[in-house]
Amino acid sequence: MIMDYKKMIKDYADNGGSVDKMWASVDITEDAMDYIKDIDPEKYECLMRKLSEALYGKHYSEEMARADVAKMHYIGKDGAEHHGAYWTIEEIDAATANKSFPKGTTKWDVFVAYNAFGADLNAVLSDADIVKAAYAFWFDDEDWKTDGKIWDYMSANK
Repeated sequence: MIMDYKKMIKDYADNGGSVDKMWASVDITEDAMDYIKDIDPEKYECLMRKLSEALYGKHYSEEMARADVAKMHYIGKDGAEHHGAYWTIEEIDAATANKSFPKGTTKWDVFVAYNAFGADLNAVLSDADIVKAAYAFWFDDEDWKTDGKIWDYMSANK
């Protein structure tokens, strides 16, 4: 029987394998991931979320943040259905410039958190109130003791 991929990579790394060959292995694995993406997009998304968490912890990279925000949909104050970001990254940066965030928070965590809050509450709160409430809920929550609250929330919805 052929050994499994994880054991193969571990054995290779433990025996001083080269980074270039490890990257070649990633390229081959990417072909398999593309196959999964074609036949089972939900499984592919789940795998990518798990891989992202393995690499970045419970924090967003730009690519993962933009993917999650792109899937948001909400009814705006205008009564129309909207899809994607409520705010741009630049708008959020400007609105939160005077705020400090917990250690390890990425700008992409902030991007997802504020867009999720804006999408959910824009019909009942002003933008200024959304900025205040989103910060309190996502980043200044005394009873949430673990890292990555927005990551956990968004992962639970998958």
